[in-house]
Amino acid sequence: MKRNYNVIIRLMRPVLHIGLIIVVFYVMYRIRLFTDLIPGVQLRIPIINYQENMAFGIIAAFAFVFIGIIKDLYELHKPIQRYFQTFTKTRFYRLITITFIAYFGQDFVFFFGISRFIIVVGAFVSFFALFIFDQVWNYMESRRHREGHNKILIVGSDTLESYKAIEKIKNGFSFKTEFATYKEIQDIDITKYFIVVAVGSFEKEILQDIFERVRFSENTRFYHISEWFFLEDVVYAPENIDNIIALEYKHSKLDGWSMILKKCIDLVSAFVLTLITLPVMIIIGIAIKIESHGPILYKSKRVGRQGKLFMFLKFRSMHTHMSVGYGGKEADELYKKLIQSDANVRPGVLPKIANDPRVTRVGRFLRRTSLDELPQLFCVLRGTMSLVWPRPHLPSEVKKYQSRQKRLLSIKPGITWYAQVFGRDNLDFQEEAKLDLYYIQNRSLFLDAYIILATFGVVFKGK
Repeated sequence: MKRNYNVIIRLMRPVLHIGLIIVVFYVMYRIRLFTDLIPGVQLRIPIINYQENMAFGIIAAFAFVFIGIIKDLYELHKPIQRYFQTFTKTRFYRLITITFIAYFGQDFVFFFGISRFIIVVGAFVSFFALFIFDQVWNYMESRRHREGHNKILIVGSDTLESYKAIEKIKNGFSFKTEFATYKEIQDIDITKYFIVVAVGSFEKEILQDIFERVRFSENTRFYHISEWFFLEDVVYAPENIDNIIALEYKHSKLDGWSMILKKCIDLVSAFVLTLITLPVMIIIGIAIKIESHGPILYKSKRVGRQGKLFMFLKFRSMHTHMSVGYGGKEADELYKKLIQSDANVRPGVLPKIANDPRVTRVGRFLRRTSLDELPQLFCVLRGTMSLVWPRPHLPSEVKKYQSRQKRLLSIKPGITWYAQVFGRDNLDFQEEAKLDLYYIQNRSLFLDAYIILATFGVVFKGK
């Protein structure tokens, strides 16, 4: 909770930057209305349209924040490194961008034109205003970190170079720093730390074990400072820590602001799709009630991110008295007989029953068209699922996971997933898990868009 609070605080900074830049443009507009800018010299009053000036100020503000996000000025999780260089580059690119917009927007978007005084002088004023604001902000954040609960754990090996590196970086952060050896952290919950830095040469198995413990934390960052590295299912990113090159290990390319954007896309898309499909869901609900007795929705406890249980929703496609969880011991016995019979065409963790006698006529149609999955949109709105990510499994299925497959629990489950568009139900669990682990490491917003489009093709083909 503390670290989520820190992310919220950091999200406020770009919002305040936007407000500050807009205020600067307004002040510059008011100043430019005075003709006596130079004492004793009366200048001609230019025609400056207020609406166009403020619209340009809003564009300039959002351009600065957008460029700042690209240039990593607004880090959500990491400590602030090389702030002045990043800030200066962002300001430079932003000045080029708004000058380009002002020049080519002349007589096209901005019919009255944007005052050169507002552009040039406003650029200098906003530079100093933002810089002073950020210095105060960074100081307050640094002080809050020193007095707060966020800590950095440095895990050292027994090699000589690790001692030298630790001596150099231990004062490089504003956070409280703690030290431990690999043997000492076995009984420590390392996910409570803001950053974990492994310094020195470790055996692959030891380094993998440390990272596996960090993998399931939402905000803990993991760095390794050494000339030796090799881990499985890891994305490597170089990072400068107090002039020392470290490798940040991440289990996915999707991180920081891209994760914020994905969450926004999930919520907006789920809301729009819910409104569009609501009439269809009402018709499906009526059809289910007409054909068989029982609830419209099938509810089941599934395992989500970090192994936490959540309520999973689907349209009921089976007869209630035959369904596991509703039909009692008789339904459980029937299910055991089916998975042990020749009807089970996919033995293993995820059995599949061909021509399942428990499924209703409406249920067969819903399964063939995947319409039974529509209620999961409510799970996305609740934040327990995503549009795209691996499928959620039952606790009994998760117990059969191998060590490597438990990495599937490092992210939220999804309505559709990578393995679904590369085999659908024809894959056994081992093949499906392999594809989903590949997705976790290589996921991106573009890959998610491709999976969603491919899902429609799979559904329309009846697969």
